[in-house]
Amino acid sequence: MSREISSFRIRRLLSLLVYLRKKGEKGAEVPDILNHCEYSGRRALQDDIRLLRGEYHAEITYKRSIPQRYCLTDAGDLLLSLNLNINEIGALSMGLGMAVHFIPDIKKSCKDLWKKISSVVPESMLAFSEWLAQAVTMQYPVSGIKPLVFGTILEAIHDHEALKIEYVSPYKDRQAKTHVISPYDVFFKAHSWYLAAGCEGRVLMFRLSRIQKISVPDDETFSPPPEDYNAEDFRSSAWYVKPGEPKYTMRLKIFEPMASIVSETPRHLTQSITRTSPDTIELSAAIPDLEEAARWILSCSPYIKVEAPEELRDIVCRLAEKVTAINHSI
Repeated sequence: MSREISSFRIRRLLSLLVYLRKKGEKGAEVPDILNHCEYSGRRALQDDIRLLRGEYHAEITYKRSIPQRYCLTDAGDLLLSLNLNINEIGALSMGLGMAVHFIPDIKKSCKDLWKKISSVVPESMLAFSEWLAQAVTMQYPVSGIKPLVFGTILEAIHDHEALKIEYVSPYKDRQAKTHVISPYDVFFKAHSWYLAAGCEGRVLMFRLSRIQKISVPDDETFSPPPEDYNAEDFRSSAWYVKPGEPKYTMRLKIFEPMASIVSETPRHLTQSITRTSPDTIELSAAIPDLEEAARWILSCSPYIKVEAPEELRDIVCRLAEKVTAINHSI
């Protein structure tokens, strides 16, 4: 920025932007702006509009027809006036550090944002917040995403555009397959980013780390989600990562120390936990998929017994037999 701007003028600039945005396409007449935003005269208003156009890239047009008025077509760069305390600065610093860890694509944007914030923060507050941010040790694993994949998906969701992807699943022949999808939602779960998208008349889930190539096709149209699709319900339906309709009622008997560990963290929207003895809990939940529930149960062995459904118990036993065979093989 070419020069420092007083906090009073920043508040006035914000007031002007908010007022013009509220007036919409019809715009606001000059006398109304002068009165509402408490300008001393037209010259001060014109100076502010030049500043917003030049420094903040706002698109403000002047209509000469009677009544003369200003119209805002694009607010340009974000303009803020905030009073932040040391804890809030620390929260921003930690949040930006975590954002870079979980979404490497935005590393440069996070660095640029922190540079802007740190340029106006007192030295004592800055040192404390940076120390606090370093205390957040990010050892949580995150699956890698190829460059441009995340940003392309976000743009397509915003613009309602179809995408063409090359996708490799490790569960079948592990060959890249081409899909035309309509992206609806992204979410992070179990170490990875996932995309909920319309594909071949269904809502499917794709793991972003498995997308090898991505493009915006010219000859495909975006298909809106089904009327009954709810992003939050879709995400919350999975026991681990695979969402869908709750087809099975799972009942587990969990023994200590795993009983206390499981009780500490809610895992599912429908889960219910009952303490049946000092050393045992019973957990029930309505889930869409048994395979991933079985793998989770096996990861908690030998402290979980499957009460229902019987099909889930069979899957757990089959997986356990495979583990035994692999570890006893020569």
